[in-house]
Amino acid sequence: MKKIITTALIVTCLFQSACVTTLQPLVTYNTIITDDRITGKWKSDEREITVLPFTKSDFYKNNKNEFEKGTKGKERSTKEIRDSILFSKAYLIEYTKDGFKYELLGGIIRINGQLFMNFTPVNSTSVTNSSEEININPGNSLSGNTIAKVEMKSSTTIKLDFLDGGFIYDQVKAGHLKIKNEKDDLYDTFLITASTVELQKFLEKYGKDNRFYNKENSVILNRKS
Repeated sequence: MKKIITTALIVTCLFQSACVTTLQPLVTYNTIITDDRITGKWKSDEREITVLPFTKSDFYKNNKNEFEKGTKGKERSTKEIRDSILFSKAYLIEYTKDGFKYELLGGIIRINGQLFMNFTPVNSTSVTNSSEEININPGNSLSGNTIAKVEMKSSTTIKLDFLDGGFIYDQVKAGHLKIKNEKDDLYDTFLITASTVELQKFLEKYGKDNRFYNKENSVILNRKS
């Protein structure tokens, strides 16, 4: 079994963009909201994408015992209760590329009247060779997160604008922007390590600033069903 520890390796497979990777999620159990306009089957370019409530997904059903630890015969911990609330309002995003089925956990939050979605990888399996499997534990603290602004253009079209990692990196490097991060210029890596609260405050301040988005980072989803 192989493991992947960064969102960019999976999310970039879908969106082919210079997305920002954050160590902490943007969405928490007490800020997550639902918007079922995003559910259904979608198409982006030549790729088909399915979005459904997380608890109705096969991934959840196949791992139900793991997700429901502590619910039978003993009192649940605070973390288990919070995770249960989060999962009950989250979505699973599924798509296939190059012989692999990728699954992402999506959580929506509203900030200053705008919708944002946090993507976290949860699983990837081969659809051509059952002996190969990539599995990402949803509780793995090494998994990263990627953030996109969600714009409902119509009942049949959704636009996702991903934060421009290149722009943010350049602003941080030039000293024009302060946000906690880890960067390695030698290996060209950049990871935002700000807390969830700091990420939310960052989007409160810059979420409506178009400079923080790039057309190359935009994805149009057209409804199939």
